[in-house]
Amino acid sequence: MFFISGATDLYGRKQNIKLEFPTCPTMTELINAVESQFDVMSRSSRPAGYPDTPFKVQTFQVYDDILLRWVDLYSSAQLTNGCQVFCFQPESIWHSDSQGIIPEAKDSVTWTTPVGSPRRARLATDAGVAPALSEKLRSVFYDIDHGNKGYILYSDLRTAFTKSDMDFTYATVGELFTVADQNRSGHITYDEWVRFAIQYPSVVDALFFRARDIQGSQSGGPYLQTQHPQPSMGGGLPQGSQESMRRAREDQLRGYYTQEWGSQQREQATLEYENAKREADSARLHKEMAESKERNAWDKMYYSPASPQNQYHN
Repeated sequence: MFFISGATDLYGRKQNIKLEFPTCPTMTELINAVESQFDVMSRSSRPAGYPDTPFKVQTFQVYDDILLRWVDLYSSAQLTNGCQVFCFQPESIWHSDSQGIIPEAKDSVTWTTPVGSPRRARLATDAGVAPALSEKLRSVFYDIDHGNKGYILYSDLRTAFTKSDMDFTYATVGELFTVADQNRSGHITYDEWVRFAIQYPSVVDALFFRARDIQGSQSGGPYLQTQHPQPSMGGGLPQGSQESMRRAREDQLRGYYTQEWGSQQREQATLEYENAKREADSARLHKEMAESKERNAWDKMYYSPASPQNQYHN
């Protein structure tokens, strides 16, 4: 299992959760997981008067245990098991990352929603204050309880996750059902559901907002601080070894940045060439049209029966 602590700023408060993956994730998988988790947390904690805006990742930084500082995250090769990353959202009048202490990462169940899925979009606009936990508990329980039995079966829970397009990165639906079914009766009572929601509130929030969306469609830079103690450099390595490790890491990061910068420069150059080519093609087309129009006017002037030079030959 591969753990990553993911932090961000939601409405002026630092949030930090543990993300779990079967192996080291790609950058796309990390972005997908972070956006899936924090979008639900954002919706459930949005203050009154704030617009309902989907959570989007702009950039990442990762705390480097060798350099002992925050560095830009460009490649999954920079990720290590148990590392701390921070997600920056696009700046706006409603959001600005502020200086603050990153709290200890909370346990969570990590899921993702595939890119392009309708469940990643807002199908119902949130308004006002987010509903209370008790309201979400009742709403989700009765929505999952197919047939109004008064309890939830494994098939009910699996159908709810499938309907919400929630793919778990490590845990399975069966494992979650086992956690919720504390007395091993084969079904989840409302009391067991309440205890499960207290342990994994983000799962209940996700099911609640996804269900409401479906019903709606049918009707910091380096200043970031962490309170984690900074790990020692290789368990007390000599100063020369520490400096050597730091220089090696600096060279490695420089390689990542150079590669990323080169890729961005190539993309920019390609885009500029395509734009220039379109402009040149358009200019040539307009030139050909103007020349054709000039020839037609010339022919009409000198060779048509209405030409002025022919009026003296009648």
